Amino acid sequence: MSKKQQTPEKTVQDLIPVHSIYDSMIETTDQRLIKVLSVTAINTHLMSYQEEKEVLESYENFLRSLKKPIQIARVSEPINLKSYIVTLTKRLKKTENPHKRRMLKSYIAYSQELQKDRDMIKRNRYVVIDESFTNKSSKEKAIAELRRRVDDLRLNLEDMLYRQKLEVHELNDMELQKYLHMFFDYENSQLYQIDDPKEYAYVIGQRNLLTTAENIKKKEDEYLL
Repeated sequence: MSKKQQTPEKTVQDLIPVHSIYDSMIETTDQRLIKVLSVTAINTHLMSYQEEKEVLESYENFLRSLKKPIQIARVSEPINLKSYIVTLTKRLKKTENPHKRRMLKSYIAYSQELQKDRDMIKRNRYVVIDESFTNKSSKEKAIAELRRRVDDLRLNLEDMLYRQKLEVHELNDMELQKYLHMFFDYENSQLYQIDDPKEYAYVIGQRNLLTTAENIKKKEDEYLL
């Protein structure tokens, strides 16, 4: 009897349906082009009943105006103050006034404590749109249609509210890589910054998590001291 043929294990690339990222777009393996917009938020808890009602009605009108479906994603991320701490540290080195130096040191110490607290998070909100294509010609049309939809969505979102103004930003290639990294490997994406120089091997998943964390901790010592 012949041995039963084993099905080969799938690789990480097989499980992630992304073909490439370019021109601020994601091209998937099922022939779709995707754009992602980040949108700021407003605090409705401090609004009056009438103000909150106006916001909800405006949001309802926005949804009713859509000609094609969109996806709305809300993602919680730990606050990253690395760049802010580095900026303050550089400013401290150039500052001679003792009072300003004391103030900057207190800012740095406070920011470092916040950075260590993984419970300090921010919630980012995204709007995701896509267009399908079948060949090169339809791909060009899909790209043009995506760009038109981005312009329309940006205009409609920014002008959606009467008293407040939302800000809309189209994610670039690097930001899209971070976005995908966050969705497919959330735990490690909070430890490993994708735009940092890759000084050591990185493996998706938990098997390399402890090593990754230890290396990142050593790397952060230069500004945590």
